[in-house]
Amino acid sequence: MTTTRRDGLVYGVGALHAAARGDRMIWALHRAALSNGIIPVIPALTVAEGYRTEARGDRISQLLAGTEVEPFNDEAARRTGELAARCDTSEMSAMAVIELADRRNCAVVAQRQVLLRNAANLLGHDLVLYAV
Repeated sequence: MTTTRRDGLVYGVGALHAAARGDRMIWALHRAALSNGIIPVIPALTVAEGYRTEARGDRISQLLAGTEVEPFNDEAARRTGELAARCDTSEMSAMAVIELADRRNCAVVAQRQVLLRNAANLLGHDLVLYAV
């Protein structure tokens, strides 16, 4: 069995929801990443979706303090939109997470397992997914 090596972590909106709920697993994962020199990254579009759908914005802010929020530039927007069209979905935040994970060779911490795996397969990205 071979293990796919990833260069970092990308958080999806599910990771933000888990943090807002005070989920111990996401906080332990986050602390472990930081203590090992890994700065998780999250697309700005996903941050917006997290704040839109979660009441505990204070906990989201705590998680984001230890992450890199990547701006949603025109190239990422184009790739995300094209991927969403190929997946026949309007879940732009999930597509932005996969686009970022593919581009930066990262594992993903998220909820939408089936959708994320399908999108990753379309890109030829061997998805390493930590479900929250």
